[in-house]
Amino acid sequence: MASKKSIQYINPTDLSLSVYDGKNFQNNSKREKLYTVSRVFYKDIILYSFKIPKSQADEDLSITVEMRMYEEAGLDVNKTYQITHLVKDLEFDDMYLVEVFAIDTDILKETFEKPIKKVKYIDYLALPFFAFETFYKNKILTTKNDVFVYIGDDEGFFCFYKDGKYISTKSTYSLEEILEKLNDKGIEIDFDKLSEILLKKGLDSKLYDSIDGDIFLELESIFSDILTKINNVALHNRNIFAFEKIDRLFFSTKYGRVKGFKEFVSGFGFNDVEIFDFNLFKQKQENNFLDTIVCSFGFDRYTDNSNAQNITIFQRPPSFMTTRTGKLVLWLVIFISILAAIYTYAYIDIKNLQEQRDILESKFQKIEKRARLYRKEIKKENNEIKEVKKGLSREDIVFKNIDFGVSELENLKGRDNRYIKFLKSVNLLLGKYRLKASKIEQSGRTKMVVDVVSGYKNRDDISKFLKALIKEGFLNVTTKEIKLDDNRYISEIEIEHE
Repeated sequence: MASKKSIQYINPTDLSLSVYDGKNFQNNSKREKLYTVSRVFYKDIILYSFKIPKSQADEDLSITVEMRMYEEAGLDVNKTYQITHLVKDLEFDDMYLVEVFAIDTDILKETFEKPIKKVKYIDYLALPFFAFETFYKNKILTTKNDVFVYIGDDEGFFCFYKDGKYISTKSTYSLEEILEKLNDKGIEIDFDKLSEILLKKGLDSKLYDSIDGDIFLELESIFSDILTKINNVALHNRNIFAFEKIDRLFFSTKYGRVKGFKEFVSGFGFNDVEIFDFNLFKQKQENNFLDTIVCSFGFDRYTDNSNAQNITIFQRPPSFMTTRTGKLVLWLVIFISILAAIYTYAYIDIKNLQEQRDILESKFQKIEKRARLYRKEIKKENNEIKEVKKGLSREDIVFKNIDFGVSELENLKGRDNRYIKFLKSVNLLLGKYRLKASKIEQSGRTKMVVDVVSGYKNRDDISKFLKALIKEGFLNVTTKEIKLDDNRYISEIEIEHE
């Protein structure tokens, strides 16, 4: 029984099932309810690239991609395609390069017709040239400038990786195409014989005798074409992606490495390039090297919860609670539960409040009855106080008038006519300039001190008053300062007369 952290992989060639848990690959004939991964064949993929301005909005890009694939890449409008794309930053350009990948959905249905009847869903359907990312993610390889070359039965491709990131891919000969080229040259061998020759003799000229020497010459020519194309793409990638040089070249057929390939590459001019095959996992494989790599890549996508460049049409339907309807039902249940809780709480709270209200109303009625009695007594006392205050007010006015009269008589007593005339002149000038005197007092027999008050807007009237006093003939008119107090100007003025 596979663990919950495992994935299930469908080999698209023989439709066999295997399980991978991140460490071990196991053949599996059972149908598991696991996250399911497979890949498409390179020969079925339609590739097309175009540039866009970096300012183009992401939400518009999917529409642009689909339109240009039908208009420029020649997709048949009568067919349905599964399309995905990758946006790549260009090293020496202010544009983005959009690489688009499309596949006819009828081809997918035909390829996976049998396994879909068993497993029902393929959660992630990989484009094979992206799968080599798994080597870098899982620290199997350090990041360098790498080329991966794969030759299968009826598909062949190579792809470039710069610093652990995919940058481009191109097709190359498949084993069937190599066999056709040999047959065209009059070398009549079958598929099994070709596979055996590549594994046991390959590109090592010393292993061929005079009888099969022609086979070596033709294989040498074919693999020279492959390396020439790789070199040309490397030069192109240097201009587009600043891909300086090939550090490592990983080469494998479906059945393993080609005998003498390493020496052949060195003799071709790739002197500083390290040569490896695809059998890089700790758990070594006999064959199906590419499918093992794709399986690991699918496990990475599963653990990362990533759906990037997924070209599947066999999506697993989302669980009910992740659908819009499910979420709506969940929120409805939560809402009803909250309402029920609120209602229950409110019912208990209202009942308690009603009981408290009844108690408070009873107390209030008793207090209100007492308050009415107190209000009557207070009103009676207030009326009596008002009458007393009226009597005191009348008496106070009488006493104040008497006191003022006595004071005025005392003040006038002993003053001669000159002082009275002096006081009269000052009062007339105060009235003329709309000023008030908060205090008038005599200092000695010939001096008077007057505290003059002016409104905030009539400050200049104090100055006019001073000038008028001087003009009137008073000997000495002085003021200490004019100060602002509560929006009024107050000045203490000293006046001297003869």
